[in-house]
Amino acid sequence: MHVSVYSLGKTLYEGTVASATLPAEDGVIGILPHHVPLMTALKSGQMAVHTETGEQTFSIAGGFAYTDGKYLVVLAD
Repeated sequence: MHVSVYSLGKTLYEGTVASATLPAEDGVIGILPHHVPLMTALKSGQMAVHTETGEQTFSIAGGFAYTDGKYLVVLAD
């Protein structure tokens, strides 16, 4: 799944991942390839992307995320 993470006009991450973990308003959610389409608000917390070579985390203060199962776009504060 291709992931793009943007924050205040900067690209924080761009690449292919096996999964992602996001701090959604209703709790932590995991996103895998072929996930059903989803748009959610994010709260402050740790976001993680999981690749074949390891994990990369980001501290975010909120934002929004959208996935269609092939792409995940995160707009983070």
